[in-house]
Amino acid sequence: MDNHFWPSMYPGLIVGILYGLSIRGVFNTAVATLGGLIGAAIAYEILTTANLNDGLPGVAGLIAAALAGAYLLTNGVRRFASAPPKS
Repeated sequence: MDNHFWPSMYPGLIVGILYGLSIRGVFNTAVATLGGLIGAAIAYEILTTANLNDGLPGVAGLIAAALAGAYLLTNGVRRFASAPPKS
């Protein structure tokens, strides 16, 4: 991790919080924020490897991946929580 890693996580936090607030609930907001951070971290590694982490492509990639991470994690948790118990 270099000096650009933690500032690159801010879009993940912001997008995750906003997505969580849009679907309402404190638990949803926390899960969406975690998903946004995970998505942004994965995007950071991919964009750094592809040497696209500077400028508009990097920001757009971080935002898109953060939104995808927040969406996927919240839907996964919802499906897991609403699954009927196995007997």
